[in-house]
Amino acid sequence: MKKLLPLFAIAATCIATALTQAPEAAMAGGIGNNYIGPAVTFGGGQSVFGINSKLGVADNISLRPYVLFPSGGTQFGTSLTYDWDLRQSQIAFTPFIGVGVGFQTGNSNNTTNGFAQVGADFNVDESFSLLGSVAIPFSSNNANTSVTVGANIRF
Repeated sequence: MKKLLPLFAIAATCIATALTQAPEAAMAGGIGNNYIGPAVTFGGGQSVFGINSKLGVADNISLRPYVLFPSGGTQFGTSLTYDWDLRQSQIAFTPFIGVGVGFQTGNSNNTTNGFAQVGADFNVDESFSLLGSVAIPFSSNNANTSVTVGANIRF
């Protein structure tokens, strides 16, 4: 836990900066509010580097594909989320909730797991956002609750 304290401090600083600046109002899902970027996922006793993204498919609906690179394999999947529309407020984040499916391959041990996801996108400015989310698996079949933080370029 002591190893994670600097990461939490950095995340808290970034979130506080995003919330105290007066950026454009937050954007919900929807076409034109997409991003891609690096992320770190914590869970199951390890920290895993990956790439996450968001593709708006409707006003408040987004697909959130990802790929992670844990030791001994690759994990990829996507979630379908409902993004709360806060565009009329000065709040610089967009909370979301959804469900998804993940696939893990490697070491002749392929698994598929469904999960629930909750989190928020923190819009720093019109071209950069931060992500924080929690994924809770529906089963315990080699799956652990995980926390993801990421930095993304919006397009």
